[in-house]
Amino acid sequence: MIKTAIQISKDVIWYHYRTQNNNMYPLEVGLTACHIEDLTYDPETVRGLCKTGCKNYGLAGGCPPRAPKMLDIADKADPVWLIYCRFWSVFKTSKVAASRNTAIHWKSQDGIVSRFLVKLGHALADKTRGGFLSTGYCMGCPGKKCNFKLGQEYCRNPSKRTFSMEAAGIDVVDSVKRLFDLPMYWYTPGNTNVPYMLKCIAVLPKTEMYKGKEKDLLANILQIL
Repeated sequence: MIKTAIQISKDVIWYHYRTQNNNMYPLEVGLTACHIEDLTYDPETVRGLCKTGCKNYGLAGGCPPRAPKMLDIADKADPVWLIYCRFWSVFKTSKVAASRNTAIHWKSQDGIVSRFLVKLGHALADKTRGGFLSTGYCMGCPGKKCNFKLGQEYCRNPSKRTFSMEAAGIDVVDSVKRLFDLPMYWYTPGNTNVPYMLKCIAVLPKTEMYKGKEKDLLANILQIL
């Protein structure tokens, strides 16, 4: 990825994500600062859905039951920055938009949004001396199969290992609806027409020096990301 620029519009930031082949994808980024108790926390239900609906459950290093529950690593009153990234489908390339293959549509957006949010999460966690909960599967070892899937009982790259919000027991759909008033959409077999893909991370800051200036810090990080 090459250097990008941002635009601030009302309560959101537009991040201009450019690839090496110079495709440009405007990503909408929003942030709300709240507390962990403001998120919808239902570990039994959410992690139960992981168990019954995801093949990575019990295998991947970033997934349950290896992933910690939210309240095992933080308290209800702790601050959290909920950040979403929305990739509007109108910005897909014409080649992707013309495809009838649902997987192509999903992968073209998921790959960009997920990688972007993981990179942003690490940058903000470092700056605030805290941590973050990611979106989806762990991508800490790009190009390599997870050590846990290979039968090992250790992570080869623990500094880059991530756990998702869902793996920690957070109902992301309900949290986003309540805190941002935004619905989420998914591709389903045969359906390539969704208005956007939206994914989230939760940053857990350990310093209060940015309290009240969360969005300013986000904008500054995005300028150099």
